[in-house]
Amino acid sequence: MATREATRTGLGRRTASTVAPYAVGAAVTGGAFLLFRGSFADEIATRFTLDGTADGSHSPGAACGLYLMVFGIEAAGSAAALLSIKGPRTRGSVAAFSWGLSATTAYLFVVVMQASTHLRSGAVKFPSYHLGIAVVAGLAAGGVAWLVGRRRA
Repeated sequence: MATREATRTGLGRRTASTVAPYAVGAAVTGGAFLLFRGSFADEIATRFTLDGTADGSHSPGAACGLYLMVFGIEAAGSAAALLSIKGPRTRGSVAAFSWGLSATTAYLFVVVMQASTHLRSGAVKFPSYHLGIAVVAGLAAGGVAWLVGRRRA
């Protein structure tokens, strides 16, 4: 019985460490939304073409809801991946992946919201270099999480 209890606690703790990055990302995105809320127009850009021109928009509340829903979907996917993994070594990789994906997603959402504050002054542009910065931010966050996880193990 003690083994079964330890396994449940371990699984719950691992699941929490895999889902926590998405809660942090959602909190950062929600905080940025509250920060920018007063400078949004009636609709904000939520979709961009490859050249950085806005081609889709939603109301600010709907956009924020979509952003937070993306974090929920990512968390569910990472939790499902964690539950399907058998080896203990790869579980830390899922947590590192979660931190990286969450950081990348949060960065992109915050930058898109910041770009949308300029909607009143004309067309919104989303510079493509932000995609590279988002990838670097995700790799850095995932790398730090991986190193911290290895140190604990």
